[in-house]
Amino acid sequence: MNFPPPSCENNADSWGPLETDLPAQYLALPYAPFSPSDRLGKSADFTQSASWQQKKSHKTQGVNEDFMYKVEENADFKLVDTKKDGGGGQKWKRKTFQPRRSNQHQRSRFGGNKVDPNAEPAKKEYRNQPQRNKWAKAREKGWQRGRNNRWNNRVDRQASVRIEQDWEMKEEFDLAQLIKLKANVPVATDLTWAGHLDPYNETYDKLSTKNARPLRRMEDRGFYTVTTMEDPIIENYAVNKAGNVFATDGIISHLMACTRSVYPWDVVVQKLPDGTLFFDKRDSSQFDMLTVSETSNDPPKVDEDDPDSINTPEKLSLEATMINQNFSQQCLQTKGRMEMEHPNPFFDEEEEEGMKPASVAYRYRKFTMGPDTDIVVRCELHGVAQKKNSTEKQYLTCFALNEWDGKEAGGIEWRAKIDTQKGAVLATELKNNSAKLARWSAQSILADADIMKIGFVSRTDKKSPNSHEVLGTSQFKPKDFAVQINMNVQNMWGIIKMLVELMRKQDDGKYVILRDPNKPLVRIYKVPMSFNEDSESESEEESSEEEDDEEE
Repeated sequence: MNFPPPSCENNADSWGPLETDLPAQYLALPYAPFSPSDRLGKSADFTQSASWQQKKSHKTQGVNEDFMYKVEENADFKLVDTKKDGGGGQKWKRKTFQPRRSNQHQRSRFGGNKVDPNAEPAKKEYRNQPQRNKWAKAREKGWQRGRNNRWNNRVDRQASVRIEQDWEMKEEFDLAQLIKLKANVPVATDLTWAGHLDPYNETYDKLSTKNARPLRRMEDRGFYTVTTMEDPIIENYAVNKAGNVFATDGIISHLMACTRSVYPWDVVVQKLPDGTLFFDKRDSSQFDMLTVSETSNDPPKVDEDDPDSINTPEKLSLEATMINQNFSQQCLQTKGRMEMEHPNPFFDEEEEEGMKPASVAYRYRKFTMGPDTDIVVRCELHGVAQKKNSTEKQYLTCFALNEWDGKEAGGIEWRAKIDTQKGAVLATELKNNSAKLARWSAQSILADADIMKIGFVSRTDKKSPNSHEVLGTSQFKPKDFAVQINMNVQNMWGIIKMLVELMRKQDDGKYVILRDPNKPLVRIYKVPMSFNEDSESESEEESSEEEDDEEE
């Protein structure tokens, strides 16, 4: 079969069929040009009124009107207002916005002071206002990036000990890695007791801002921070192989709470040929000095404009250490003293004439962490208390938090809050002194203290670091307090176990565990055997030079 092909005419002027060749049913159909980039809208909208289309007519320009729906309004149709009358009261007109006129224009309008035509514009007068200058000075201090901008408060600290060229770095790890460590709590046994304990004075539990007690200086008491290697009792246990790891509670507690530390520190470790480890400190170090506002958002720093300021980190540390020692003895009574098995091993009556040892009981304990790890620790207790409705006595540790300047420390005023909101004061101190409180908690747990007393001591005058008052005290159980400040006992012992195993892998010799001064890193260096002796000789030379300068 043959099918005739359709006819197709050539359009030489444009695309598509010729106008004369269109079918009859498509001749009256309108055509609207479009582009693929145009937004798709409604083909027809029957919900809008004609008045709305008239208002939006400027948006319909260029659109084919054949596709627009035209609304025919009925003139006979009227809306009935069914809204109730508001009571015939006065109808207030809405106040329209009017630009504020300058004071000069108001004065000239109402016949006030005439405006000087040679005066500067009002804009410059606004810049010279006191409030404007206040914020301008704030921006100069670096507040333009935010009030609590830590970048502007950054302080480049120096290492606690100078790193020499002959030191060899053995290990490096991040402090955040230590948070995940865990170990079983070791079994503790008492080896011996030394020193004495005085009973606690319960009247200090009733102190307030109205009956605060002045803090006295215990200048006739001897406080001892003897290193591990110089302790005669630890030396005796090391000779008799009572353990293979030896340390003090100050060193062990510092390592347990090292994840919260901000300031630099260092610990000396010596490994003997038989594998015995001694965790020690340098004699010339500031290891036993308490820190102040270490974990605060704005810690104290040296003011270059005022080098004699009493609120520098070094002076505040000395003040806090003195307060802590004096409070631990002032809150005790002299009657009812409990003598231990051995006297104070560090007190020499002949050399310290007119002095007497402070109320401290040295409790030597052995912690068994495994078949090959026995840690002998010298722990400290400060007092003893009588348990209520019982003849049993409880051992306690005493520490003191001090307020130096509530506004500069970023905290709250103790004298205004401590009587009614002591918990808020403690929460603020936990934020600003997290590392110090964690260290105290670890010390109390190591000594197996039943009670931990914390005193709140404030300056009598903010500008004087020599006069203080005890505003109140708080009492805690060490393990409960550790849970309250988010300390995990298993994590504490996990850090110690990791460091002991790490040091056992090293060769015999002397090492330094050093915290980086500006980064949360810990490095282990191998140092010469004469490391601690060299630092002692340097400190003696510096002290002799200072004495010579003072004499001159």
